Amino acid sequence: MPKAYVLIVAKKGVQKDDLLEPLMSIDEVKEAYQVLWNFDVVAKIVVKDIRQLKHTIISKIRQLPEVEKTVTLISAES
Repeated sequence: MPKAYVLIVAKKGVQKDDLLEPLMSIDEVKEAYQVLWNFDVVAKIVVKDIRQLKHTIISKIRQLPEVEKTVTLISAES
């Protein structure tokens, strides 16, 4: 099962707390945390394949009104 970490920047004016709840309502998101520095939230995603990962990021996470942009790190562990 592929795992990925999605680094998320919230839109201006959005509180980090307001992003965690909608993220955690996505089935593939297993964990989400506020972080400091260039990003606002990091979310751990577990999916059955890369196609599902792409769908989750593009059609679910990036479509949240609170999300400005994302960067995805795909885990290299086997």
